[in-house]
Amino acid sequence: MSVLLLIAAACTGATDSGDAPLATYRLTLAPVVPLDDNPLDSVDRIDLVLDSGVGEPVRVTLSAPASGDSALAEGLPPLESGLIRVEGYAEGELVAWGQTGSMTLVDGEINATVFVSRPGGLAQLGNLPAEVAQGGGIALGDGRFVIMGGAENRGSGMSDNPRGVDTLLLLDLGAPTAELAFTEIDTLPAYVDTNGDDETARRGFSVTRLTTGDAGKYLIAGGGESDGYSDASLLTADARLFDPETLEFDDSLPDRDTLYTARTRHAALANQQGGVLLWGGFGGASSSYFVTLGDGELYDPVERSFTQVVGLQEGGEPSSGALGVALADLGEDGILVAGGTRPIDNGGNAEWRPTDVSLRVSLRGEVEEIAGMDPVAGHAMVTLPDGDVLSFGGVSDNTTRTYLATGPAVKTVWRYRHSSEEWDEVGAMKLARAGHRAVLLDDTHVLVLGGAQQWGPTEYDNSALSCVEIYDAANDSSSMVGSCSADDDAGGLPARQQDPLVLYDPELGVLSIGGRDGDNGAVPQVGFFAVSHD
Repeated sequence: MSVLLLIAAACTGATDSGDAPLATYRLTLAPVVPLDDNPLDSVDRIDLVLDSGVGEPVRVTLSAPASGDSALAEGLPPLESGLIRVEGYAEGELVAWGQTGSMTLVDGEINATVFVSRPGGLAQLGNLPAEVAQGGGIALGDGRFVIMGGAENRGSGMSDNPRGVDTLLLLDLGAPTAELAFTEIDTLPAYVDTNGDDETARRGFSVTRLTTGDAGKYLIAGGGESDGYSDASLLTADARLFDPETLEFDDSLPDRDTLYTARTRHAALANQQGGVLLWGGFGGASSSYFVTLGDGELYDPVERSFTQVVGLQEGGEPSSGALGVALADLGEDGILVAGGTRPIDNGGNAEWRPTDVSLRVSLRGEVEEIAGMDPVAGHAMVTLPDGDVLSFGGVSDNTTRTYLATGPAVKTVWRYRHSSEEWDEVGAMKLARAGHRAVLLDDTHVLVLGGAQQWGPTEYDNSALSCVEIYDAANDSSSMVGSCSADDDAGGLPARQQDPLVLYDPELGVLSIGGRDGDNGAVPQVGFFAVSHD
């Protein structure tokens, strides 16, 4: 979408210091808006807020110019390493919000762009260069987002094995282009797969921020060129670090940086002590036949090495989850591991069903079973500030299915009471969903997006969802964003997205990137939920 508004600001005022030079800059600030929704169309007032980080921000109110015109603000103060917010109002209500990156405005002609969105609304951003699913990513916290790898089409069944991609993309909403375009900045580094071959394409890996040891860097672990089901020989035990400051991969890990076993499509989460727990997924094998993993491994950020964490066993087989498992932070008590698919060997036929097993993995990697909820897989969990955990939806029954079958999702919301170590069924979402994502927006509100009405660890159908809802843990109620329903996409994400990559910048909002369309393959669309700034 073309720029609809041009804001030009001039300043001739003095700085705080009496003998400091006068500020004489002229700023041309061009708003960039989502592709399908221009929130500035309806505004009758625009405020520029200059925030230097010291003292009260300076607010200047403009009359909203017509599309293509410019508005001039004079007498603005100098700005050194500060921010400018753009606020648009319609009849006193904030309907448009944007924030620049850090700027210094003292002297000269300056041109800049600012991403402006509708607070609390859904919109479409620039598409990925290709359809991508099972990729990884990072919200850098300054309006920039890094997207790594993935696969360009879906795999369903042993005969359909799409290969991964090796691109490293950057979307910059701090200094956006008019097209909100993704820029290819690099390719993923080479790794060795289970066959001993060098590869660069990678999908199904985990990306976890480290808080101790190499603090601030991200641990990239596992994955491979295959989805793990179609060809388990193309997975890797490779692990390495990514530096968000340089946007480069760090080769400083020693040779022992490899995982205990090659794995893909696993869950990963950092614990309070800074270790990273990986759990479940498909495992690597020298043959093409898939292996499911009902165990985990713990990364020690000081020793920079992984150790196996053994899950529960029953009859010689894992009873803890493999695919569709969810993790949540329990603070000083470690990590909660809940649900997932339990592999079943039915007379030589590989089958699956959801498990009701919940585990607590301590900071040292010790495993203890805790009271479980109903069997569930493909659900999503978040930890609330009080230490309790909410679990949303998933496939929840005791049915045994083949790996080429899906199961029906449920609406159920469970709450794990940290104090009593018990699960309670507390509410329901508006829609049944599995393979979705959940993001904690504040102390009580959880954004739930994407997923599908039918879910399986390897199979997909045409029931993916574009709908987004917000669950309020304070009163255990859910409300839909827009007028979306399972049959009508009105007001939803720009595409139906199962298993999307979700990245969250608390100042800007939540990106829902790629994923499965539930029918024909992966999608290139990027949906955006803007956080509220009221």
